[in-house]
Amino acid sequence: MSSLKKEPIYLDAENKKILEYGTCYKEEFVIKYTVDVNFNKVDKIVDEQIKSVLQARLQKFGNKPKEAFKDVQQGEEKKSVKWYEDEGLERPIHSVRCFTGLSAVVPIKKDENGNEIGFVKPGNNHHIAIYTDKEGNKTEHICTFWHAVERKKHKFPVVIKNTNEVWDKILQQPEDAYPQNFLEQLPEPNMELELSMQQNEMFILEMTHEDIKNAIENNDYRQISQHLYRVQKLSTTGYKYVFRHHLETQLIDDINSQKSKRFIGIASSQSLFSLNPFKVKIDCLGKIR
Repeated sequence: MSSLKKEPIYLDAENKKILEYGTCYKEEFVIKYTVDVNFNKVDKIVDEQIKSVLQARLQKFGNKPKEAFKDVQQGEEKKSVKWYEDEGLERPIHSVRCFTGLSAVVPIKKDENGNEIGFVKPGNNHHIAIYTDKEGNKTEHICTFWHAVERKKHKFPVVIKNTNEVWDKILQQPEDAYPQNFLEQLPEPNMELELSMQQNEMFILEMTHEDIKNAIENNDYRQISQHLYRVQKLSTTGYKYVFRHHLETQLIDDINSQKSKRFIGIASSQSLFSLNPFKVKIDCLGKIR
């Protein structure tokens, strides 16, 4: 504010009206919850007056919603009284809006004026796909669970192998056939799938393709077992890809586990391909397919 006093900002052409304060707004997403014996979001309620009423009600019953929001028995006749009547309220509080704390949400419907009115949380990553363009450059593409469902709904493959086939299909349809936010989350054209990874898929790491082929043909499962890892986690921060050895039963990420390669944390696709990742499927009998 000291700089504004020295160099004030004027709001009119005559330089008479000085900017003295500003109002800041924060966009919040809310969800409507039913007030019943399972309601436990009182601290997140948007309406402060309703919030104070429900907080007071809960405090009478030791913050136990199963007791606070059930019918009560009053008088010698043990007359049944609704919980809101017990608080002297004229009408019941059927539902309340609560803050969600969500930031990454996706609109799913609009009103008659085109305003977005329905949102959903995309959820965690469904898979990560790494594509190669015509120049051999690798590009990472993240697909959320929500977008994977959307792909299926629009009859596209969940894991897109050839991006041109998908975009050719899109261009053959009317312009409004697909939502714009759906198209924006598809991989770019002229890309070929190099590798896709999904949580709990199995990979052989740090073996050449020739050694892997020989080991499988010779049923050398001991050799494969030393290099067989499960995709434990896919992320956009820190270690992008975390592999856990298939025999490891504890999630220990200390320096000793890393040195003994009980888990492998990888921060880039370049580091990933230096390990020569080879995806395999294992059937219920433990055989590699």
